[in-house]
Amino acid sequence: MSATSSHPLFGVILAGGSGSRFWPLSRTQYPKQILRLLGSDSLLQTTIKRLLPRIPLERLAVVTNAAQAEVIRLDLYRQGWQQIHLEVEPEGRNTAPAVALAAALMGPDAKRDIIAVFPADHYIDDQERFFEALDRGADLAEAGYLVTFGITPTHPDTGYGYIKVGEPLQPDGLGFRAQSFIEKPDLERAQAFLAEGGYYWNSGIFLFRRDVLLEAFDRHLPDLAACLPLFSAADPAALAEVYQRLPDVSLDQGIMEKADNVAVVPVDMGWRDVGSWGALHELFPQDENGNVILGRALDLDSRNSLVFSQNRLVATLGLQDLVVVSTADATLVCHRRRTQQVKDLVAELSRQNYFESVQHPTVKRPWGSYTVIDTGPGFQVKQVVVDPGKRLSLQLHEHRAEHWVVVQGKALITIGEEMREVSTNESVFVPLKTPHRLENQGQEPLRIIEVQTGSYLGEDDIIRFADDFGRVSEDGGHKTK
Repeated sequence: MSATSSHPLFGVILAGGSGSRFWPLSRTQYPKQILRLLGSDSLLQTTIKRLLPRIPLERLAVVTNAAQAEVIRLDLYRQGWQQIHLEVEPEGRNTAPAVALAAALMGPDAKRDIIAVFPADHYIDDQERFFEALDRGADLAEAGYLVTFGITPTHPDTGYGYIKVGEPLQPDGLGFRAQSFIEKPDLERAQAFLAEGGYYWNSGIFLFRRDVLLEAFDRHLPDLAACLPLFSAADPAALAEVYQRLPDVSLDQGIMEKADNVAVVPVDMGWRDVGSWGALHELFPQDENGNVILGRALDLDSRNSLVFSQNRLVATLGLQDLVVVSTADATLVCHRRRTQQVKDLVAELSRQNYFESVQHPTVKRPWGSYTVIDTGPGFQVKQVVVDPGKRLSLQLHEHRAEHWVVVQGKALITIGEEMREVSTNESVFVPLKTPHRLENQGQEPLRIIEVQTGSYLGEDDIIRFADDFGRVSEDGGHKTK
């Protein structure tokens, strides 16, 4: 079937989850959706490229939260996708508020537009069947249904929710009325579902007319619906105040499981939810012993295991049903059956204030990167790399001063009203609350060692006055470096 349709779609990509089950590769400030797990593109980039033959960039919106907005913006920037709308929630409040925000910000002229909602972390092998399902779903959405894709189950999986379908809604049997939603079942129930038939995995992909969706919010989530007129991307402070009153509820539980006009489009398109290291083990080719070995890793005599190394050499011997993941600063070892519980481990790391739960030592930015070398009470040491021709924002910090030592290249540095060049082996001091900027006008990377001192060293202690990457809010807001 052609990638074109009589129903123009507005695509909403949900990219606000932390993906903690992929720790230590994912972090709070380096979430799963920007990981390059399946190739050279991130999961978010792969999702967008999958949609582009059907939905143009200017009709796509990515919804994320404030803690991840900077890395998501960078992921889009690297592809030249500035036309995509980036909708930023003050905090993650589950999928119902996220979809409501995207619908509210479309504006009144989009009353009957069909919204298609996609998670950012799905793998789909059959693009043609995916487009066919989109067209069938758009037909049902135009007719007034809240539509979801039901994935034809291939085995009794206990990691997915299920949907039982009822009467057919189309003569060809390609669309059904949803009869009931079932949370993740145990193995015995999942086996019974497959034996009985008429059950599908709940994909988390939705289509609906905007006006039909807003009516469903009015009926089933009235507290959230009452807040929609107050949603405004132009006033982040007001939106943050509104979000504190919103329920933390998924679109499935808040709307789809309650509504009586839900339709299911069954589809077999080689779909997988890339939700954990266990799922990745199933997606990659396995050797003769059922192992998946990725990165700088050497294994002998292991079976049914996943070994992943980001940079250091990892050598394994005689593993059985294990997952081993190594990054520059952390290592995970767990049983394959417990990969869903990695999120519990990350929650404990966060509770105990482990830095490794938040970000990697090296953090990418549109202008280059920085690497945390050491940190302690009242100080932090970083290596900052500025790419040729790039510069940081004109900024100041309320709570910290900075000492810069140039170790490679020549820096053009602004401190207050003064601008001067600083060469290798020279240093400068940036006082507290003083506007400053770092720029590389050379042809090679600029490297500096930055020593921060102060009462608070968080990345949100920053006020931008000018920025080449559009990161200055109307109130000169606080954002990441």
